[in-house]
Amino acid sequence: MDENDAKPKILPNTQTSEKSVRTFASDMELLKKGGMPVRSPRPPQSAEIPQQKPAPVPVAGFPTQVSMPVMPEAAPEPMPVAPAPVPPPFSSMSIKTYSDDFSQRIKEKHASPATVLAAEQDAAPGASRLEPQQQQSRGNLPLIIAGVVLLIAGGVGAYFAYIQYAITAQTVILAPSVSAPIFVDQREQVSGLGNDLFKTIQQSVSRPIAAGAVRFLYFSPTATAAESVFSALRMPVPGALQRNVNPEGSMAGVVNIGGIQSPFFILSVLSYSDTFSGMLFWEPLLPRDLAPLFSAYPVPVQTLSLATTTSATSTPKTKAVGKATSTPPLPLPKPKLAFVDEVIANHDVRVYRDEAGKSVVLYGYWNQTTLIIARDPAAFAEILQRLATSRAK
Repeated sequence: MDENDAKPKILPNTQTSEKSVRTFASDMELLKKGGMPVRSPRPPQSAEIPQQKPAPVPVAGFPTQVSMPVMPEAAPEPMPVAPAPVPPPFSSMSIKTYSDDFSQRIKEKHASPATVLAAEQDAAPGASRLEPQQQQSRGNLPLIIAGVVLLIAGGVGAYFAYIQYAITAQTVILAPSVSAPIFVDQREQVSGLGNDLFKTIQQSVSRPIAAGAVRFLYFSPTATAAESVFSALRMPVPGALQRNVNPEGSMAGVVNIGGIQSPFFILSVLSYSDTFSGMLFWEPLLPRDLAPLFSAYPVPVQTLSLATTTSATSTPKTKAVGKATSTPPLPLPKPKLAFVDEVIANHDVRVYRDEAGKSVVLYGYWNQTTLIIARDPAAFAEILQRLATSRAK
């Protein structure tokens, strides 16, 4: 027996069917026809032919055992895959809509559409959670509206108040204040220079004020801020006095003491010695220069009448007749008037008195830098008292 005949020949399956090849075009064609593409089973691989062992050589005297060749096991065939079910064609009856559910709910519950809507809103998720917030927001709504109304009303009221204030308010311009060295009861602004100022002061003296009161006469601070009322009278004052008068701290005024109104001057001076020497030099002309303000009192006329009598004589041609004749009055000689030293309220003063002994004008110092010119001792004492009171404050 030939060894080659004992070996069966197994040829690999190299042929592939055309229908076993799956393509995209074939799947699309199958879908158009309404089928479902099925995965084709994997073709079985060719079985490997195991190598056969050589047959044993027969030996004489021993029986020969013939071995049958082992055939390769065939590969198990794959399980057939069931085709996927084809979905039914699209139908409009398979779609559920809200209107269908709504109609079905009305039929089942025998309720009105409003009742169904309310029940569905209550059953909606989150409805119970939002309901308290909505109720709270609705409860705060009146407060919010009231707050907005109050804000609008407040803004409107503030606007009209501002408009009213702008219409009625006037710009107030504060004039520079003029201070006096003493406490005064009245203030009066004066103007003018020289004789015009003399007349203005005379008119102020003629206007009555309360007993013991003082009226302050001052210039407008914007007109003649660097000049005092005393300097504006333009009197022939000695230069030593004129240069040492300080407008700041000086004043002119009217005082009423004992029913007599008279002017006065308080002069702030820089040097006591210079101003005092200037006043001494001015004394001969001072009553005349200040006569418009410190005039002399009227003096009663005193006359001396001389009566002569003639005795009766007998003459042949005349008859003795007695007659009384009078001669014109003869004026008395005027005493020499001048300033004299006196003491008023423990202060040394220089006083000019008339023939009757009345004080016409006087001057004195309250301290080394304050000179006072007044009518009489009573007015001088009142000014001293006010100066002491003002400086003490």
